[in-house]
Amino acid sequence: MKKALLSLTLIGIIALITVFSCKKTKSTSGASQSFNQLFSGLRTVPQNFSVTAGRDTIVYGTSGTMLHFYTNSFKDAGGTIITSGTVYLQLTEMYKIGDMIANRTTTVANGTAIQSAGQVKIFATMNGVEVYANKYGIGFGQSGSSTQKMELFYGNSNNTDSVSTWTVCDTTLTGTTANGTVTDSSGNYFYSGGNYVPPPKPWYYVIDSCSEFDFVNCDYWWFYQGKLQDLVLQMPGTTFNNQNTQAFLAIPSDKINLQMGGDNTHGYTINSGGVPGGLNYVLVVIANVNGQYYYYQQSGVTADSAMTFTAAMAPDTQSDILARMAGL
Repeated sequence: MKKALLSLTLIGIIALITVFSCKKTKSTSGASQSFNQLFSGLRTVPQNFSVTAGRDTIVYGTSGTMLHFYTNSFKDAGGTIITSGTVYLQLTEMYKIGDMIANRTTTVANGTAIQSAGQVKIFATMNGVEVYANKYGIGFGQSGSSTQKMELFYGNSNNTDSVSTWTVCDTTLTGTTANGTVTDSSGNYFYSGGNYVPPPKPWYYVIDSCSEFDFVNCDYWWFYQGKLQDLVLQMPGTTFNNQNTQAFLAIPSDKINLQMGGDNTHGYTINSGGVPGGLNYVLVVIANVNGQYYYYQQSGVTADSAMTFTAAMAPDTQSDILARMAGL
């Protein structure tokens, strides 16, 4: 009976999240600008690493991500394994809701919300030419232990720095799921060429068989129950529109980030399409109008019944916006 109920609620959320898809829109005033250009000042600066191809190597990101490269981890555009030379890596880590909003990533796959244990973006080059993943391991650092199962998702990029959708990989393949967190004492995950590498985080979701770079996500499907309630966010005046403004509805406790949709050009209303009641949401609205950032955030949104909010947009700086989002 319980399994049947969960299946029915998943059907409901497929309809719910359809309006949250990350659409790439262009500005109609002046030069054409994508949302990635408008909000480029908020994105996380990538970390830089270099590793030797053909050698077993582990590197860690500052937020705890572990990247384990095997002797056959890199390949060129033609599929040939690269066995020597220096590979340069750029790593962007997104573990908090604020990180995801700053980098314009959501937690939606196949129209369904997913709960994230961490997202990263990896870009690799050799001699200035992009190289690709053959097989490598990744560990998503956690602050505590968990028995929650996680699966590997890859992001579909519409351009170089934005995710439109996530797609779960073939989880029947070995090494594409994590049945809970592990520590370094439970396996050789934190050893590199026989040398111990101390991990910066005590617990990890470890995925052994990643086959793509770009956007990589450790998630699981969000199962929930409850009546769907309508939630509307109104934008005052004509300054803020779907050419310069984006709104997100997040559940920080469950690491869920959804984009709210709005279709009107001026003074538009952003409709959630229905969200489960009784949960603690946070509304975040960001705009960039002629180079000036505007920001609105409201916590404690429970959506116990149909609710309408008006975003009191105020001018803000990049540093202040990032500081506020860091607390999500």
